Amino acid sequence: MTAVPEPKRARGPAMAPFEDGEYENRTFERIRWENDLENVEFYDCVFADTSFQASRLIGCAFDNCEFVRCNLSLVEILNSSFLDARFTDCKMLGVAWSAVGGFLTAAFHRCALDNNIFSDMNLQRFAFRSCSLVESSFDHTNLRHAVFDDCDLSRCRFSQADLSHTDFTTSRNYYVNAGENTLHKTRFSLPEAVSLLGNLDIVLK
Repeated sequence: MTAVPEPKRARGPAMAPFEDGEYENRTFERIRWENDLENVEFYDCVFADTSFQASRLIGCAFDNCEFVRCNLSLVEILNSSFLDARFTDCKMLGVAWSAVGGFLTAAFHRCALDNNIFSDMNLQRFAFRSCSLVESSFDHTNLRHAVFDDCDLSRCRFSQADLSHTDFTTSRNYYVNAGENTLHKTRFSLPEAVSLLGNLDIVLK
C-alpha cells in the first residue's frame, strides 16, 4: 500500500517561509512574520503557533486553511479572501474584517476577537464558539442563522444587523436594540434576554 506523504513543514524564525506565490498542503509552525504578505495563495494549509501581528495581508487567498494558536492581532487585511477558514485558540485583537474581499466562510473557536469590525459583511451561518468579542461591531451585518455559542459580547455593537434565526442562547453580556435590528425567530435566553427591554420607556420590576 502506498504511503500518503505527510504535509511539508516550515518552521521559523530562521527561515523565509513565504518566498513562493502558492502553497498547498503545507504546515507552518512557530513563524513570526513581521512584513507585508502580498499575492500569496494558500490551499489546505495549517498555521500553528505563528504570528502575523501588525502585518498587512495584501491580495492573499486562504482556502480551507486552519489557524491554531496564532496571533493575528492588528493585522491589516486588504483585498484578501478566506474560504472555509478555521481559527482555534487564536489572538485576533483589533482586526477590521470589513476590508476583506471575498471573506466567505469561517469558524472561530476559543478566539480573542475583541475590538474587531465585522460591519457591512455577509456572515450568514457563521459560528463563534467560546470567543471573546468585547467591543466588537456588527453594523449592517447579515448574521442570519449565525451562532454565538458561549461568547462574551460585552459592549458589542449590533446596529442595522439582520439577526434572523441568530442563536444567542448560551452567550452573555450582550445588548441588542430591537428597534435598530431585524429580529425574526432570534434565539435568546434569560436573564440575558432582558437586555432587549433596555431601549423601551418602561419600568421593569
